[in-house]
Amino acid sequence: MGKRSAVALCLVCVACSDGGGAIIDARIVDGSADGVVAADAALIDAADPDAALDAPLDAAALDAALIDAADLDAAPLDAAPPLDAAPPLDAAPPLDAGLCGNGTVDPGETCDGDCPTTCADALICTTDALVGTPATCDVACVHAGTGCAAGDGCCSPGCDNATDSDCPFVIAPFYDPAYDIRDLGSAPGVPTNYGGLTIVPGDPSTLLIGGAANGSAGAIYRLGVQRDVDGHIVGLTGPATLARAGAYNDGGVLFTDTGVLMLARYPTNELGMQRAGSTVDDKIVALTPIGIPSSVGGLAVVPAGHPGAGRWKSLSYPSGQWCEFTLTPDATGTYDVSAPVQRLSLVGGPEGIAYVPLGSPLFANPSVIISEYQGGRVVTYEVDALGDPIVATRRDLITSLAGAEGATIDPVSGDFLFSTFGGGNRVLVVRGFQANKRR
Repeated sequence: MGKRSAVALCLVCVACSDGGGAIIDARIVDGSADGVVAADAALIDAADPDAALDAPLDAAALDAALIDAADLDAAPLDAAPPLDAAPPLDAAPPLDAGLCGNGTVDPGETCDGDCPTTCADALICTTDALVGTPATCDVACVHAGTGCAAGDGCCSPGCDNATDSDCPFVIAPFYDPAYDIRDLGSAPGVPTNYGGLTIVPGDPSTLLIGGAANGSAGAIYRLGVQRDVDGHIVGLTGPATLARAGAYNDGGVLFTDTGVLMLARYPTNELGMQRAGSTVDDKIVALTPIGIPSSVGGLAVVPAGHPGAGRWKSLSYPSGQWCEFTLTPDATGTYDVSAPVQRLSLVGGPEGIAYVPLGSPLFANPSVIISEYQGGRVVTYEVDALGDPIVATRRDLITSLAGAEGATIDPVSGDFLFSTFGGGNRVLVVRGFQANKRR
């Protein structure tokens, strides 16, 4: 998040209900803007089947029926398409070849007039390859890992501490019997540093992730995911394509039930909203004036079946204020934000938030996972009746990390995915959680 652990932080925290707070964080950031910004916004009677079976066969009638059946194939022009005809939300758009060469990176493109010509990353742990062509505006760099080999100084994609001693991150002892962590590597084609991430609803083969996080050039990128026969995510496929706007994106990236993409914006302390199918910020709400401390970094909605289901939560970085707020549909397909209440404060410079799928091993009570950027770890908390963390129950899940940022639960496998801002800019996945428990 433009954050550096070595930088001294001066914090002045004010409760949400007091009208906001000021966080002084020694970082170089882009300018911010307060306020609310709005951008463009023939019934066929079925014959009695029993009567049809009893009636004698009439060849002429049969011929007429066949003709009528053929006529049914010619649907009227205004007939409604089947429900599954619509493409899944944020499915990758086809590349419009006519736009390549206009000097703008359009949806489906990775570059336009500024395509890379070399992919050397100076890392001994990867082999570098250039894919795509400038003529089709799809050039990208692919950095494949060198494999799991102890002592080579490399933690390659797909490796963990159990298969490669060079991988620093480990599952904490309490959770180790039931869970394991795997490194999916860097997201091909996504500019560093990484923000939050989420699987696209209705399209489990597509991942959205924030790139160039915390700056005005930030954006949301689309990647494919590879799954094994059990549905677990085992890899990322690219190169990534530009999916949506995402200036100042941070650890909170998720969809509402109505398909609105919600974005935590750091350090401007804003909440961005993009309507279903939109590629721009349709509404930006300044959070400081309504009492959410600067600056919001993490976002979550409590899933169905969990205590406090449907309640919206936020985390402010680096001070850790955990707030609850209300979203009310407005007249434009987005939301008004109101009634923020600060519940508690968490340690570790918290970022991403993800609720543990109910029934997961070693989680006797409903719980939440928090990515701690400053703490260099991912932790868990049991939650109370409102879906808020119980501070005394904090427990390590993953240690020896650098820059833990985003957090999300895969709706197919129940796997926990998280990204890192710095720390190699990686996407990692933790297996072992109960599948199909997310709303």
